[in-house]
Amino acid sequence: MNTPQRVVLVGAGHAHLHVAAHADEIRAAGARVTLIDTGMFWYSGRATGMLGGRFAAEHDQIDPRAVIEAAGGTFVCGQVQSVDRAQQRVHLADGQTLDYDWLSFNVGSGVASETIAGCTAETNCWPVKPIANLSRLHDTLGQAFAAGEAPAIAVIGGGNTGCEIAANIAALARRHAASDARPTIRLIQGDDTLAPSLPHGAQRRLADKLANLGIETQYNRHVTERLDGQLLCRDGQRIAADHVIVATGLLAPPWLDDLDLAFDDGLVVDNTLRSIDDPHVFAVGDCAHINGHDLARLGVFGVRQAPVLLANLVASLKGEALTHYAPQSKWLSILDLGDGTGLATRGQRWWLGRTSLWLKHWLDRRFIESYRV
Repeated sequence: MNTPQRVVLVGAGHAHLHVAAHADEIRAAGARVTLIDTGMFWYSGRATGMLGGRFAAEHDQIDPRAVIEAAGGTFVCGQVQSVDRAQQRVHLADGQTLDYDWLSFNVGSGVASETIAGCTAETNCWPVKPIANLSRLHDTLGQAFAAGEAPAIAVIGGGNTGCEIAANIAALARRHAASDARPTIRLIQGDDTLAPSLPHGAQRRLADKLANLGIETQYNRHVTERLDGQLLCRDGQRIAADHVIVATGLLAPPWLDDLDLAFDDGLVVDNTLRSIDDPHVFAVGDCAHINGHDLARLGVFGVRQAPVLLANLVASLKGEALTHYAPQSKWLSILDLGDGTGLATRGQRWWLGRTSLWLKHWLDRRFIESYRV
């Protein structure tokens, strides 16, 4: 009797949730499938809405164990410590080992808050990832606002995420403030425009919206250090901040570079999502760098890669030709601005209003409910 092949999925990201939900297809191809993750999947699309108080934390979570076990796979709660590719073995931090024939990574991305000296050692410095940080930030700020406190808050990074974060902190303050006191919210941007990836008209409209929400934006500021309740900038400026949220851009987990595989701020894969150095290793989502493409770190790409990854894992098991993934050139992005409006963009088209936010909530609800077991 042939020994079943072993497919091991590291990380419960967007693409691996899809593969986990279709684990029965992998089993039908003659393999066992195991998903390794540390716990709940936090959905990035609802993260800022959760911070602003529109959604409870449990409404922003999916249980990956339930998803894969319902499809006949196995869930292992743990953190990968190292991978022995010669032996095709994964070592976990708790001492467990798992052998594999096919290995896939979907472990997301993080924020390099260590580039700001003194930030990582402080409890009131909040990187936007992991998303669980935003749940804790919601609780911390909500309690402060409800007690009538008005802390000084600095959001470092004026990209899409930083703008959403600042807007939803303002929304949280409006929901919970017990007095007329209002927090000082500063958005610190290293460039001379907000959200550089957006169309110019949308950038200007977003800047006006944030100003109307009481958010102060400082441009061309580069924060270098966190010291004694202040942020020190390269130009000598000091900014008072009781809480610091770091939204300076996302990076692939650096430990992936220890796999001795081609790495360029992500495991380098070809258009089949397979490592260019090891045909038994795949990578998708934020932790992958697809040769010839410079993709934004957005969940929409992981969602679109998911069926290709599933098809290629099954094809690998059967010894068949692999499918090619072609990234879309345009995609829909909707920012939740915390006041009942959303800023939707697709290519150079954009729309700010309540209908944009309605559409966002509908899409987010559909995604999450598709994985409720």
